[in-house]
Amino acid sequence: WGVNELLGVESRKPLEIHVNVNPSLGGNMKRRTMIQSSIGGLAAAFSASAFASTKLKGNEKMMPVDTLNHEPGWDKEPVEVLDIKGVRIGEGRPKIIASTTAKTPEAFIALVKDYNSRPELQMIELRPDYIGEISGKEFAKLTKQVYEIAKNKPILMTFRDKTEGGGRHVSDEFYRDFYFDVLDNGKIDLIDIEMFRNADICKQIVKKAKEKGVKVVMSDHEFGWTPSEAEIIRRLLLQEQLGSDILKIAVMAHNTGDALNLMNATWKTRNYFSRKPMLTMAMGKDGVLSRMTGEFTGSDITFCMVGGKPSAPGQIPSEEAEQILNSIHKAMYPAK
Repeated sequence: WGVNELLGVESRKPLEIHVNVNPSLGGNMKRRTMIQSSIGGLAAAFSASAFASTKLKGNEKMMPVDTLNHEPGWDKEPVEVLDIKGVRIGEGRPKIIASTTAKTPEAFIALVKDYNSRPELQMIELRPDYIGEISGKEFAKLTKQVYEIAKNKPILMTFRDKTEGGGRHVSDEFYRDFYFDVLDNGKIDLIDIEMFRNADICKQIVKKAKEKGVKVVMSDHEFGWTPSEAEIIRRLLLQEQLGSDILKIAVMAHNTGDALNLMNATWKTRNYFSRKPMLTMAMGKDGVLSRMTGEFTGSDITFCMVGGKPSAPGQIPSEEAEQILNSIHKAMYPAK
């Protein structure tokens, strides 16, 4: 078979590749010359017909894009934006969220008041695992108080187990009952569910949250390492399969390559595999950049530090994060 038949390219005349090799050049130079000449010939063959149905002609700098047919799979579908209290998660620059780290109910309420007064914070995460041995029913009462204080800031409730970097270790059954108490008797907008809890219990909590109109953030935290790019994507898609409205993973970066793996997995999930909003980050000093680059990787929320107390390693102060995120957004979308 000729080259044209192998490539499926129709041409009015045979494809000719001319190779001029200087006998005085070494073997490597000969091979390089042949490869470059062959590539040039193939590019010429493709430009004649393979790009005929597109508006953009392929060249060395731009791959062809189907702008005429809009066949399924060519057009990037929009993110399923969550609008909670007017905060649109999955649209525009990442939303800044801060976690409560208070250890008493009184300090907890005071901290939520402080968070509400900060304009750079769009969301607040309530963390009962830091407040001693508080029960689900007791915390449900607290959520009603702080929900009124938070006003237009969406409230996320998260019980983070010690195994995933939280303040308290509890059984799967206690975890379920705690969440049920808050969903039945409290007031929240979103709930964070650890995806590697007992599968049946996770499904029960997701079902209860959906019945109550509460959005689900399913999460995974790896404080010791960074999974492979493919494994990060697999876990995010499993969360979507289990009913999560926002996909979340946090990994520990031991070098900047780990952070790039997390960022690349986020980008691929957003552009190839899922329309769900995401919350991804690489923790630690080597992962700091991942917390600020969500607008072009696909992470729609970022956790920041308030008052010098981070809830996870590598968090940036909220005021500084606001400036950085706004600068990135303006550079990506300059005013016309």
